[in-house]
Amino acid sequence: MNPTAGKGRAAYAGEGVLAGLRRAGHDVVDLSGPHADAALARARAAVDAPGRPVDALVVVGGDGIVHLGAQAVAGTEVPLGIVPVGTGNDFAATLGLPVRDPAAAGAALCRALDAGPAGRRHVDAALVTGPGLAPGTGAGPRWVAGAVSAGLDAAVNARANLLRHPRGSARYTVAAALELVRYRPWSYRLTFDGAVDRVTTGAAATDAGTGLRLRPGPAGTATWTGRAALVTAANGPQIGGGIRVAPSASLDDGLLDVLVATDLSRAGALAVFPSMFTGGHVRRRKVHVVRARAVTIEPGPEAWVAGERPLPVAHADGERLGALPLRVEVRARALQVLVEPR
Repeated sequence: MNPTAGKGRAAYAGEGVLAGLRRAGHDVVDLSGPHADAALARARAAVDAPGRPVDALVVVGGDGIVHLGAQAVAGTEVPLGIVPVGTGNDFAATLGLPVRDPAAAGAALCRALDAGPAGRRHVDAALVTGPGLAPGTGAGPRWVAGAVSAGLDAAVNARANLLRHPRGSARYTVAAALELVRYRPWSYRLTFDGAVDRVTTGAAATDAGTGLRLRPGPAGTATWTGRAALVTAANGPQIGGGIRVAPSASLDDGLLDVLVATDLSRAGALAVFPSMFTGGHVRRRKVHVVRARAVTIEPGPEAWVAGERPLPVAHADGERLGALPLRVEVRARALQVLVEPR
């Protein structure tokens, strides 16, 4: 459990979940640690222990603790149970879990466990690799449940993590206002693998599904180079406590929805932000979505010009990932989650 999540709600909720699982007849071990790395090490040791494996790993908190749990169980047969009591809870909300209601979430968790295989849902997860991955939450590649943000949304995430007030999702709105004051679009190069929208041949091509101009490359790749305000590789539809950054993204389609908002002016970016809460931004002329199996996000040719602002550090599931370049690749059905049968 994350004791700081949801203004301390997670610590209190965690005790209730422990008690509820034990009353239901489950053997429960508290794997919480003094910091994230210690908790992850304990979780991995439990999941990887020889002999009888654990039946499930249950996390209590927000999207950050889901991110930590995914590092331990993605790619294994151990399911992840979620009691969402954090600030954002975007992944849990997408799954239809009870949010900020630990009693209801704990009861649903018990019913999912009792249902056996019927209480498990296989969903996709994104695997992120790159030389700039930040230390913490384990070493090496990182699993992502929700989305990887590498533009203005990443800058807002970083700013929000520094703010102490206001609490809740309003913190993201304040952080966005602060970042927009100094915003200028950044230079990127994006390389898509396995884009499902048609790309016409030729020296320069237009993606028929988005209007974003792509350049076909070898082995089915396609590239785009230019300035952008937003670059988000989304496995799920929302981030930041309800911001529907990629409203059509699905957790089980084997694809990423890569949102690119091209060279928006400051006024344009300010106009786009409110519509992101409803998903209406994707209908704007300079906002595009490319659905692909993988995307490599790297600095563009103008990123090194004198006077350019450094590109934002990428974030995922509300957590710091690291500096570009990064490759984000979807892994179909890599994560099992406990969901009450319906």
